[in-house]
Amino acid sequence: MRALLVILLLLITLAVGSLAVAVACYTCALTPMEAIPLPPAATPAGATDWPSRTLIDLAAARKQLWDNTPIPYDAQNPHYARWGIDGFVEAERRAGQVTDRAGYFYTLAAYINGFRDPHIQLSLEGEQLTARWPGFIVSRAGDVAEVVYRDPADATAPPVGAKIAACDGKPLVTLLDERIYPFRLDKRLADDRRIAMARLFLDRGNPFAPAPATCRIEHEGRTFDVTLGWRNAPPADDPWWEKYSEAGIGPKAAWGVTEPAHGVTWIGVPTFSSDDENYPKLDALIKAVEAKGATMRQGRAIVIDTRGNGGGNSSWADKLAAAIFTQEILDRHKAPNREQAVDWRASPANAAYWQDWSDQMAQEFGQFSLNRFGALAIAWQTRRIASANPPMWRMGSCKPGRSGGITKQRPRGPSPFKARVYFLSNGSCASSCLNFADTVLMVPGVTVLGSATSADGAYMEVRSEELPSGQTAITFPQKVERGAGRAPGEAYDANVTYDGLWSDEAVRKWVLEQAK
Repeated sequence: MRALLVILLLLITLAVGSLAVAVACYTCALTPMEAIPLPPAATPAGATDWPSRTLIDLAAARKQLWDNTPIPYDAQNPHYARWGIDGFVEAERRAGQVTDRAGYFYTLAAYINGFRDPHIQLSLEGEQLTARWPGFIVSRAGDVAEVVYRDPADATAPPVGAKIAACDGKPLVTLLDERIYPFRLDKRLADDRRIAMARLFLDRGNPFAPAPATCRIEHEGRTFDVTLGWRNAPPADDPWWEKYSEAGIGPKAAWGVTEPAHGVTWIGVPTFSSDDENYPKLDALIKAVEAKGATMRQGRAIVIDTRGNGGGNSSWADKLAAAIFTQEILDRHKAPNREQAVDWRASPANAAYWQDWSDQMAQEFGQFSLNRFGALAIAWQTRRIASANPPMWRMGSCKPGRSGGITKQRPRGPSPFKARVYFLSNGSCASSCLNFADTVLMVPGVTVLGSATSADGAYMEVRSEELPSGQTAITFPQKVERGAGRAPGEAYDANVTYDGLWSDEAVRKWVLEQAK
């Protein structure tokens, strides 16, 4: 059995590309420790009324986090457990005020969003909450909002170009802090700050954060107050939603390899997600990039369009990077070596997930692929360690260093080939997309266009579980990184920033101007 473990961990090592992992995985012992204890949850009065549903799902969400993530054993990131306990008390108090589905959702959302980690998320199952708008859509312009679209049938709506600096007697940045960020989004991230401003003027019925009632408008030298006339937003398939999206961060990249101008290769990769819908698209994309090969690299420019890419499977990210740059070039331009490790949370449920994931890897990469064997090894080790003290296992260095700094270590100098490479970001690039950025932005001559990327927390490798009511699902991470190149909250800044509307047409036109 010992030999089998070593073999399996060696396969993981090969899959993740680190020759030191196998020995470290097996020999690094984590200091025994007890889980941070949880205070008892409140007892619901019933099962179907909204306060009771809220309390039941809150307790279930917290249990998932304590049973299947590193949180209760992570002494290096104590704020997770602290919020897991203190935020839960706050959420229980709010649950007593819940009278409908919106109140239920935003009570849970505030608890989950309080962890401030993009890999801990809450999603609403089934029908979405009713959306209302005030007859205009805004985009962020510094600390104020600018009207970018108005209902042509509403003569009372502020005109396009009007600025809004305050509503309900408060600056908009204050309203964002009070009514948006406690429930959704993260003000530290550039894309979330743009999305939040548009979201302030889209009401989803949050009873704890009412929609603005009156706003002060500035336009063509005049300042005047407007009482907002809220009405239902158009249905989900209406083009109106495209305008709303463009006011925030815009649409996702379109899949594929195109040549929008002579000598310019445009590579659209909106996700690295491994699922039945997307992995055939990723496979086709990589084959198309490989077919362009040297011709592409000797052209005028290569645009890597990552708009909307929130991550997925890093194996696909690695394949695409090699297809664009060649593995030889990537090997010559790696980030400086670091002492890194990953601490995995072991549990029976996590082990079952990895067992199932091995089947998905077999479908995508082959029955005898390293990806499949790596998933099997994680499943086996996670099952074996589940009852240990602590139920955690380390993959990597026994003594990892401090995290952070890689975004400031980008190389200077010319590109290794003729084509200039542009990494287009609308701020959504996270998780495996950021791992992709870690690789390609180590190659000299790559320019980040548009916006700063997103940023990760300390935790990674997510899976999801539906909560008991069936109304929501929680997504949560299974591992914590130690000594990673990027620290939690660390993003890549844009070399050239785009400050216009994020419509596909406008962004493409701007990028092609940069690539002249």
